Amino acid sequence: MPGYVLSRNDMRDEEIVVYAGEGSSHSWTWLADLFESKGILNARFVDSSGLARLLHDHRGTVIISGGDGLRIAGSFRGTIFPRLKDFIRGGGKYVGMCAGAYLPLPSSLVPLNEFNLSTTRIENIDPRVHGQNVSPRLAVGYGSCSIVHPVRGEVALRGAGLDVVAPLYGGPVFREPEKDEVVFRYHAFTEDTELQVDRALAGSQVLGRPAVIQSRYGSGEMILLGPHLEHPRYPQANDVFLQIICSPAGRARGWLEPIPDGEHHELRAALGDLKVAILGLENRSFLVGNKLWDGGRFLDLVAAIETRTANLDEDTSQSVASKLTRARTILMDVRPDALEYSDSAPSLLVESARECVDRHFSALRGER
Repeated sequence: MPGYVLSRNDMRDEEIVVYAGEGSSHSWTWLADLFESKGILNARFVDSSGLARLLHDHRGTVIISGGDGLRIAGSFRGTIFPRLKDFIRGGGKYVGMCAGAYLPLPSSLVPLNEFNLSTTRIENIDPRVHGQNVSPRLAVGYGSCSIVHPVRGEVALRGAGLDVVAPLYGGPVFREPEKDEVVFRYHAFTEDTELQVDRALAGSQVLGRPAVIQSRYGSGEMILLGPHLEHPRYPQANDVFLQIICSPAGRARGWLEPIPDGEHHELRAALGDLKVAILGLENRSFLVGNKLWDGGRFLDLVAAIETRTANLDEDTSQSVASKLTRARTILMDVRPDALEYSDSAPSLLVESARECVDRHFSALRGER
């Protein structure tokens, strides 16, 4: 790994704050699984109000993962963006993956223009696609242009003498930076790469381009990652990711257990009913804001709840059960021909999972 990764030992015991609020997808749950499996328990999972509060005196690491970048930016405008700037300038570390990597890049769009901290721009932007009737898996509107995604899924990366494979789900392909440092580049496609355009065109747009960059701001730094090195199916990439954020493994934990028999009856029932509703959606995808949600995303959030309930108090358990029941009702009302719908169900699931995961980590640290 580059020298800066191994030299930042001063941050190892400091708190990690993971954003899991408005605009978040399900990918932050991969961080929870990774941290817990490695015995890294100094993590808090917060919504926008929790992030704003913690940024007053936080000096560790803030992680913003995948989701709808414009919705995340909308929840950060006015309050969180200025505090994030102060946090990084004062020596903090910002780690952005996928949507979180887009946020600090140069932009004139409101409210992204409140957070122009990196000078590196994106390569995967094209005005010719804008306004065309294409799937958001291929392109998402961005002002008068569109952010395009030539490939999805597994890609090979190379950097600092290392070769690693990780998935790309709409994250940025960076232009060659003038000031920032390239940590990894997109090196090759694999048999599992999903090409969304012609192979030659995809290669010219992606291969050899920066995939992970480091940007300095004041006394702090930002690590911006296009691909998801934290994805649970890529253990080598996981190890590289932990080195990047300077969080060495603690005492390894066994895999998580489901709800104990005889406990949290209302929550157990709500989870069971919700899973039936999700499975009834079959392979359908739904447009929520600028992101496509499918059953897999929902089930990842359900699993994050189902395996972390033993430490919930009864009031919290009932509150989460109520949210899940409301989410099920919303999903059951989706018409068979619906192309988009309210984001209430994903938001309820994200908030329920965030609450369970954060309380679980607090209990593991001995906090009540």
